[in-house]
Amino acid sequence: MRTLAFSLIAAAALTAAAPVVANEVSVDPSFLDGFESPAGNVFRLGMLALRDPHVFVPVSIGPITLCSDVTDTASVGLNAQIAASLAADADSNGRYDSSPLLVFDVLRGDGARAHVASRDGDCGVATPLQCTPGTLAATRRNYQAFTLTGSDRCIEPLPGTTSTWSGGVPVPLPGGLCYATTLADLVLSTGTFAVPLFDTKFGAPLPATSGSTGGGLMRGFLRASDAAAISVPVNGTPRPLASLLPGGAGSCQANVPGGVDTWNGETGWWLYFEYRQDAAAL
Repeated sequence: MRTLAFSLIAAAALTAAAPVVANEVSVDPSFLDGFESPAGNVFRLGMLALRDPHVFVPVSIGPITLCSDVTDTASVGLNAQIAASLAADADSNGRYDSSPLLVFDVLRGDGARAHVASRDGDCGVATPLQCTPGTLAATRRNYQAFTLTGSDRCIEPLPGTTSTWSGGVPVPLPGGLCYATTLADLVLSTGTFAVPLFDTKFGAPLPATSGSTGGGLMRGFLRASDAAAISVPVNGTPRPLASLLPGGAGSCQANVPGGVDTWNGETGWWLYFEYRQDAAAL
């Protein structure tokens, strides 16, 4: 069973202008003719972790209820559960239960536009990593590689949408030789629940064609209305996803700077996921 995968909301890369970020590169969203190798380069997302916002749950200790940050709590925290999902082979069939993929039609470092698709896959646990495409439709977009210096980035947080947490890993800021994609909407499915994300964008160091390349960043907007309708099991009890996020309805963590964001007149959260690209073959 695939418990973490990408699926499609909107098939085409969006042509609407992205929010302005001072030092973030701009990728040309115009149509490509698609004359690229269908084999390309394939990368399994072997690590995916929420870096911002953090998630909180109320924990009762006797008569006192604490609001605990469980983003990176060992074993039971959100990122620990995602990591366990990505590493799992529950039925011992030699295949990962969950294999989100990035499939580059052509892996280019020369700055020319090309296509990349986010999609689900079916990958073996053996080395070298071998994958086959999954059954869900792919989300295709344009991407470009850049060689950046100074404070320029392929992707970074939008102004005012992150907060300073006590502890935790910071949001990555891919620079140097890196790539960025155009915008598209997708659903991030964890098997137990699915999270619709709007205006998602990927950016990362240009990956090596073998081994693993870390430091990638995926950005996307989760509407508060969607978060309120998504049920998440917490210690065996279902809770609305909104109640785990800062400033959400029913959350024990309110008034966090950069907690609640807006997008196209909607309230919600810009989610920032760090990812690692593990080279694979289809």
